[in-house]
Amino acid sequence: MPTRPYFLSLIAIALSATFAGGLACDSEGGEQDELPTVDCNSVEVPSFAEMTVWNNCVGCHSSQLSGAARQDAPSEFNYDSHEAAMFDPFETAEVVLEGEMPPTGELSQADKDLINIWAQCGTP
Repeated sequence: MPTRPYFLSLIAIALSATFAGGLACDSEGGEQDELPTVDCNSVEVPSFAEMTVWNNCVGCHSSQLSGAARQDAPSEFNYDSHEAAMFDPFETAEVVLEGEMPPTGELSQADKDLINIWAQCGTP
């Protein structure tokens, strides 16, 4: 039978392995795929209003659009206001970094990086 310190060590190792992977959490507390690490203290974090990249999104992801005009974009994902864009910033960063969005062509790496920085550094 394992001793208590041995058992506690196993728990500590398991927890360390779980959290060391740098997984981000989505807005509902679920795990997201690993995003590239951002040191928020060493980068300039853009505000929502400064990011012109959203112009690539609002053709489908706008709270002003409905039905066919959204081109099957999920209704909860909108980028026409700061409040709306904060729905699930980690999911937004993930699909952009993976090249899944926008469907008409990938964003530049600089724009992808901006979205990732914005998502991981507090969504200002």
